[in-house]
Amino acid sequence: MATTELDARELARAIAAHQLQVHVQPQIDLASGAVVAVEGLCRWTHPTRGPVPPTEFVALAEATGVIHDLGLFALRECCRIGREWRERGYDLAVAVNVSPLQLETDRFFDELERQLADSGLAPADLIVEVTEAERIADYSAVTGRLDIIQKWGVTVSIDDFGSGHSSIERALAVHAQELKLDRSLIAGADWEAVADAVAQAKTGGMRVVAEGIETAEQLAAVRSAGCDRGQGYFIARPTDPDRFADWLQTFVG
Repeated sequence: MATTELDARELARAIAAHQLQVHVQPQIDLASGAVVAVEGLCRWTHPTRGPVPPTEFVALAEATGVIHDLGLFALRECCRIGREWRERGYDLAVAVNVSPLQLETDRFFDELERQLADSGLAPADLIVEVTEAERIADYSAVTGRLDIIQKWGVTVSIDDFGSGHSSIERALAVHAQELKLDRSLIAGADWEAVADAVAQAKTGGMRVVAEGIETAEQLAAVRSAGCDRGQGYFIARPTDPDRFADWLQTFVG
């Protein structure tokens, strides 16, 4: 399905009508094997076209300005999920993806403060994953805003490292606390490059998450390279929060 076949008005209506869902994928602590966080991932099942790949509807949202509504939907859902899990006794942080376009407006930060207050989710339980960091137009303005939410206790993470979309320098420029290694870096099995990225990130005081882990060998390799957390199909596929809660009861790290 080509992006041009999609209609931004359809996407906007789907968001307003709560037709999208947030699925979650766990992250484990590589030292202990315990599940410590989840990443919230938007999913859209179109009433006639069926499942729409996130890469397509997110691209449409960014091209048409709908990204602000899509991003706020994801933020609200992640805060709700995080609060409900806390109430059920699950000690898990929740990560939400944020586009650079969102970071350049006050709207996102105002809504973030509102959602944390309304949901009751502790800021320390929320991770803001900045996607495609090279697209940030004004680093000084964005860094100032991100510094404020980090003072609240929110963790700032730079996504997609190794895909060409981010760098250690960009992560340091926005004072990020976490670096996520892109699945392409893990699939390429260049463990020397992974170890070098880990070393640079650790020098900058960042936690390192390896995503896209699909085999036992990759899991062992990222652990040996010094990564702190791991995420990928080998651990668990994204699923709806209720099914995830059932999975969590049986998971042995």
